[in-house]
Amino acid sequence: MDRRREPHPRWPLPDRVAVYGTFDEFEATRRESGQWVFWRDRVDLVLQGRYDEVMPLHVELSPTYLCNFACPWCSCRSAREDWADEDVFSHPRATELTVMRDAKLDQVLGHLAAHRIGIMWVGGEPTMNPLLYPAALKACQLGLKQCVFTNGSLFSQERARALFDADLVFIRVSLNAVTPAVHQRHHDYDARRPYARRVLASLSTLAALRAERISGTMLGVSVVVDERNVADLEPTVRFLCELCDRHGNGAVDYVIFRSAFPIYTAQIEMADDTVSRFQEVLAVGSAARRALAGCGIDVVVPDTVDEPKADKRDDERLGCLSCGWFGEVTPNGDMVVCSDRYGNPDYFVGNVAAQSVDEIWAGAQRRRTLRMVADTACYSTYCPRNSRGYYLNSIFRQIEEFRAAGRIADVERWIADLRQVLPEPLHSFFL
Repeated sequence: MDRRREPHPRWPLPDRVAVYGTFDEFEATRRESGQWVFWRDRVDLVLQGRYDEVMPLHVELSPTYLCNFACPWCSCRSAREDWADEDVFSHPRATELTVMRDAKLDQVLGHLAAHRIGIMWVGGEPTMNPLLYPAALKACQLGLKQCVFTNGSLFSQERARALFDADLVFIRVSLNAVTPAVHQRHHDYDARRPYARRVLASLSTLAALRAERISGTMLGVSVVVDERNVADLEPTVRFLCELCDRHGNGAVDYVIFRSAFPIYTAQIEMADDTVSRFQEVLAVGSAARRALAGCGIDVVVPDTVDEPKADKRDDERLGCLSCGWFGEVTPNGDMVVCSDRYGNPDYFVGNVAAQSVDEIWAGAQRRRTLRMVADTACYSTYCPRNSRGYYLNSIFRQIEEFRAAGRIADVERWIADLRQVLPEPLHSFFL
């Protein structure tokens, strides 16, 4: 039934608990932000107020913290090290803390599989660890949903084929610029290395293989913008359109453009008009948007946000209500309570190579960490306001207001209605 034909249609708004609006108001929201309601076991815990028991939908798993780029704006900058193209195990800093070996990786995958916890392969640069490819295939055989984030500079035909063999939900390449000098400056690598050319070739290889295999694995591109590359946005758009001309409309499924965020340790360059120039190029109805849409590429431009500041209205006694939903696993197997803490050992809750997820969730280390998170008011001070965790915290705090008012039934109805009108998610990354 088309609810738009109803005399007075009421559409649940995913970003406002138990609030309904017109179809146009619903269409203006980001659908993915409400898809958390499809994980019914976690939703049941939320409705009961048992937030601490929620286990991750996925973890950001780093097979290595080493990287051949040294991007100043990177959120993982403090964990990454500059390195060459190959033989990551021979790197002088290739310790248990920076590179995951096969035995440990097998243990991690087994423990994640026990709870069907999905994987975002990240890093460092995950493709620097050759164990990524057999590990992704094993994760597929274990039934885990997975995706990979790569800078795209180290692919070969064989490696690209291995990722398609693993039936990933998507492969996302951090492109950021196409002009070689701009690409080098934005990623801060040795100018003698031809990485810009390699990344463009890798995207072409991935697009061609995807078309050849009629693969369900999506191909995505991300562009993080600061003053170093803002002038390269239009050439980047042209390159993506040319890629679709060569390999077919929709050869790239989506591209995410976002401004660099001043996360801890990140070093971004912003002029007074950087963000406004960025927004002008990618504005709704702009030539760039029309060109990408004409090539079958979905364009995502998240809202630009300011650096987090304490919210004096927040009830800090609640602590973080969403830190169970998304985690991180370091190359040493340490599980981080939140995927926005980027390997900070203060936020470790256990080691998923040595312990089952059940043992970690019931352990004293996790209880101490959650208490620290509450005591330091992480949600209202540090938490990046463009993160999934911050968004879910805002939703769950609204739910707690309804609970305090004795109106949890209104929340249950709103959740049931969201399930009727939202598409089921392909991967929890998209939340």
